[in-house]
Amino acid sequence: MNKIKVAFIALAIFAGVGGAFATNCEQCENSAQYINNGTGYLRVGLYGEDWDCFVAGGICTFYKPDPIGQPNVYAPCHEGAWMPL
Repeated sequence: MNKIKVAFIALAIFAGVGGAFATNCEQCENSAQYINNGTGYLRVGLYGEDWDCFVAGGICTFYKPDPIGQPNVYAPCHEGAWMPL
């Protein structure tokens, strides 16, 4: 019985730590946002002031996870459809 209890406690700890890393979006939210216009990436203004993401399929904006080490690599940030305000 103790082995089962230890297994469940270990699983809960791993799930908690994994969930904390999976939901961390501070780097994305605090970085410059870009949209893909088909020929490249364009930097957009401030979220909620210049543009917004509406519920739809696809990726709304991108950001640079490592702008110094890999300046041409973009990662998805917001989901939805990009719309200027």
